[in-house]
Amino acid sequence: MKTNTILTLLLPLALMAMLGSCSFLEIDTENKIATSAVDYTKTSEMYQPVIGAYSKLRWPGMHWVDNLLWTGRDDDMTSGRDNDQQDLLRFGYRGGYQCPNSYWGLNNAWINAYEVIRGCNSALEALDKYAEHIQQGSDDYKDYLSYRGEVVCISTWAYYMMATSFGACVLLKDNNQTRFVRSTREHVCQYALEELEKVIPDMKRLRPNQMVHPGAFSAYTAEALAARFALLLEDYAKVETLTQDIIDNGGFSLYSDYYNLFKIPGKLCDESMMEVQVTDFGLATGDYIGVDQWYVSMGATLSGTVDGQPVSIAGWNFMQYNTLFLDWVKSRGETIRLETSCLVSGETTREGFKIEGSSIFNGKAYLPYNQMTEGNTDWGRNNNVRLLRYAEVLLMNAEAKVRNGKNGDAPFNEVRTRAAMPTKTGVTLDDILDERRMELCSEWGLRYTDLVRTGKAAEVLNNPALYRDQANGEWTPEKAYWPVPGLQLLNLPELGNDPE
Repeated sequence: MKTNTILTLLLPLALMAMLGSCSFLEIDTENKIATSAVDYTKTSEMYQPVIGAYSKLRWPGMHWVDNLLWTGRDDDMTSGRDNDQQDLLRFGYRGGYQCPNSYWGLNNAWINAYEVIRGCNSALEALDKYAEHIQQGSDDYKDYLSYRGEVVCISTWAYYMMATSFGACVLLKDNNQTRFVRSTREHVCQYALEELEKVIPDMKRLRPNQMVHPGAFSAYTAEALAARFALLLEDYAKVETLTQDIIDNGGFSLYSDYYNLFKIPGKLCDESMMEVQVTDFGLATGDYIGVDQWYVSMGATLSGTVDGQPVSIAGWNFMQYNTLFLDWVKSRGETIRLETSCLVSGETTREGFKIEGSSIFNGKAYLPYNQMTEGNTDWGRNNNVRLLRYAEVLLMNAEAKVRNGKNGDAPFNEVRTRAAMPTKTGVTLDDILDERRMELCSEWGLRYTDLVRTGKAAEVLNNPALYRDQANGEWTPEKAYWPVPGLQLLNLPELGNDPE
């Protein structure tokens, strides 16, 4: 049957039972309610399907191999290791962007994105059933509309990752859909942008950390996501309008301590536009709401001493920067962002832990030992995943202004000032792209997406100074996006048709 392909793992959404009304992390992940058993007249429980959608985003949305694929495509990073998951290397410069469609991780990324989208479709359907028992115009109805917006943010985030990695993909508008022909990347982006624009007016105009359910996505989250899609569509007037509204009215600010921005103190700070929330409840063992091996896969091996006793923290050692990137960062005079972003083997963290191995690891995935829950010291276990930050909004705003013939110095320099970098005047598009490369390094494949959308990919990704495992491998425009996974094509041949 067709539904045993891209929807193989997409089971009907199980609604999560809430134990508290303050935070949607206060749930029992094992206590699930079948949708057929839900009493939709109990509108006080209307947020439950939204919780279910967030749960899908957390897992499987944050699968470690998907992350390694997304972030290992640019000229600064390599995602794999020589002795494990070697096919990962073939998706980046080391393997000449060969992107084998037989790789299990590629199929995993496709399926997981659609599990998130299908979960959101189920949540929207459930919310609409609750709305049948709510008076239009009431406060409950306004909540219903805002909740729908939160779910749309989650589904369009999945579409953004699909559009920037696979390019053409299926628009799954309904879980009963039986036609699975791909839409062009432009069509997917336009669809997602329109879906976000529909819900923005009805969402709460608050920062996520101000929401009744702390960390829930707001109108400003939706605007930031919409700006991402508008950037891909080269609608710079819309990018400027959306980001300027966030800047003028959102009350966001850059977190002053860049080093701790990606660690426990930076959870849900005023810079946060969109985070996947994680908690170990402060317990050494037992309940955990998290992202499985997301952080562990990126973790380096660190050794140090705590209370006079030797301590080692070990990850899987994937996600490594190359020395060309480190040289470029140092040539810029970076200090704060250098220390935060790059864990250089042989050096010591400010907490006194030595970085083992012989590489340059992703420091944004590093959680210091003294920020971990006692007795619960897996790499990054209790840390949120940052999906979208206010710094990116500022840089999108700067780029849009420059492309629209205006001055983008103010938002650009706000980002640089936080990093203790000198300000500039008359900033150019190249200045902004370089700033994005530095500020957003290792985040969501944004560097690769920037190279593709600006036409710089061939020149940069085929730099002969980049070490390659495959002598005949190089980037070409035909390799800009991943192929449809072989298992999907086997079961759904129409996925091989030209996109519509």
